[in-house]
Amino acid sequence: MIKISHVTKKYGNFKALNDLSFEVKKGTIFGLLGVNGAGKSTILSILNGLCKIDAGEIQIAGFDIKKDIQKIKEISSIVPQNLAFYDKLTVKENLDFFSKIQNAKKENYDKAIEVNGLESVLDQRALTLSGGQKRRLNIAIGLLNNPQIIYFDEPTVGIDPKSRNEILSSIKNYKNFGITVVYTSHYMNEVEKICDEVAIISHGKLIKQDSLKNLLSKDNPKDQTALEKHFLELTEESYV
Repeated sequence: MIKISHVTKKYGNFKALNDLSFEVKKGTIFGLLGVNGAGKSTILSILNGLCKIDAGEIQIAGFDIKKDIQKIKEISSIVPQNLAFYDKLTVKENLDFFSKIQNAKKENYDKAIEVNGLESVLDQRALTLSGGQKRRLNIAIGLLNNPQIIYFDEPTVGIDPKSRNEILSSIKNYKNFGITVVYTSHYMNEVEKICDEVAIISHGKLIKQDSLKNLLSKDNPKDQTALEKHFLELTEESYV
């Protein structure tokens, strides 16, 4: 579904991405694990056409990102880390507004509400929602265009454990709709709960990519030890 080949992205002399390559299979939940500053948000920005690569190739659903970015945007959606809706509008008014902009179908509108459990708060102003409910509204807006691919940029930041588990459960169910998910995080336990495959990145480079089952397999203790070391380095660094 997504093939990233030898991609480099520079900001001045700084390489945000350094000869990065990995692939995401169709219909999977793909975890992109790394500390803040590892390059996760840069990758998402590129995949959604918000900035251009300096070198390399990217194919998404058979489309070339350099030539077919508009077609790619039509089948993609991104849920940003920052909340992207209007506080003074109700949940329904927000969904109506963004639905009209995206020309969303009624079934997509209804699915976005149901999957994210927003039925009981439709008439509530967004500013009065709990942290978890705000995150679910943010996600619902990202589902309105019925995307084939949806990107999550650390969607559980700043919310309580109960809301985090609810959001992770809803994302896990996206596989039932055939949606390919790219989920960025620096929390290993979140990736373990929902992801089929994982890529660990640091300083814009790929450290390791494999299925979650293989990465955590006890049948390969040597590899397990190396993986745990990588995870520990990443998670410890993220809390410094």
